[in-house]
Amino acid sequence: MIRRVSAVAALLVLLGVTGYAQQPAAFRNFNTFNQLVPGIDFFASSRQLVMPYVQPAAETVERLKALLGEELPKGAIFICSSLKQKDSIYEPKVLRSGYSWALTVVTPEVRMEEMQERIKSQMGGEIPEEFLSRIKGRLPEMMADVEQQAVSTTAQQVAHAVIQTMLNKEFRFRSSRVDDMGKSPLPDWLDIGIASYASGNNPNLEYLQQNMDQTFPIEDILSMSRPFTASSILSVGAGAGGFGGGMSNGMGTGSPEGGFGGGGPMMMRGPEGGFGGGFPPPGRMGGGGAGRGGRGGGNPRMLPKDEQDRMLFDGQASTFFSFMLEKVGIDKMRQLIAEAQEGKESREFVSLPDVLGPDFTKTENEWTDWVKGLKVPQQGRGNRVPGGIPQERSGL
Repeated sequence: MIRRVSAVAALLVLLGVTGYAQQPAAFRNFNTFNQLVPGIDFFASSRQLVMPYVQPAAETVERLKALLGEELPKGAIFICSSLKQKDSIYEPKVLRSGYSWALTVVTPEVRMEEMQERIKSQMGGEIPEEFLSRIKGRLPEMMADVEQQAVSTTAQQVAHAVIQTMLNKEFRFRSSRVDDMGKSPLPDWLDIGIASYASGNNPNLEYLQQNMDQTFPIEDILSMSRPFTASSILSVGAGAGGFGGGMSNGMGTGSPEGGFGGGGPMMMRGPEGGFGGGFPPPGRMGGGGAGRGGRGGGNPRMLPKDEQDRMLFDGQASTFFSFMLEKVGIDKMRQLIAEAQEGKESREFVSLPDVLGPDFTKTENEWTDWVKGLKVPQQGRGNRVPGGIPQERSGL
């Protein structure tokens, strides 16, 4: 029987009937939703869970095609509405099913369940009633914000997954390292810039605008490695899971307020910070002082220097990429990416007379003025800007 099936499959391929070989894989506990976004298959319990991700993912794919070409590596996104689903995903099997990359997202309800279990273990098996009341009173607001963060973060991770698997043919994808810039043949600033532009997601814009006097020289950004952060929560389960605004923005940078059910150690805070900083007061769901920070007052904790450096680097890299795109056009940016793949220095390309020119002081001053004029995304809508087009001066 097995030989017969194999023979039929081989015959279909020889005859040019490729639909047989291109059927999306099936995984226990999940329904399959394909043909919603070119090159991405979704797996979830229902179509309703998938739909919030469709347009952002489609926009990300289209922008990546404009920069990298039409043939992007195929991927899979699993949206888990139960811990059973999450635990059933075996990434090597997914990749053997014909996908170049795979990402896992959990719904806000699952993250809430995980968070409560973590709090119970740290509180001796019981959650204080006062804390539970605070959670229940603000649950709808929190859930909506969490889902938006999950959508934004997932779109950004799609971009990183595509960059890694398309440009590095020897790379074996691991979702736990999706934000590891060392897995890409491009300079770190280009990895960040492309992913931010393609996904329409720049969570560090406001932090950058508030700290323009502490930025790195643009010449350094073009050649330096992305700052290492020992204290950040570098967890795909955290970022893709949708608690990106405070705990992790999917790029390995935590915001000062912590996050909704963050993945790291939790601690008691003052009345404004809540338990582990995970439950800021209404109107401050995105955290304060970083990303969308500062709104609503409060005293966010001081970020470690390594985290500040990474947030500044990410903010500078993403905005400088979009600044260049607006100034020189997409053809030049494609040329920049192609030359970077060949190992050529970004600085040399940027300084060409028909790009931005050799005067980096002038370039940096123009970029600074450009960044100051960008609009920070409205709070309560995540960090994603609809469309994400640089010409709209949205920060992306």
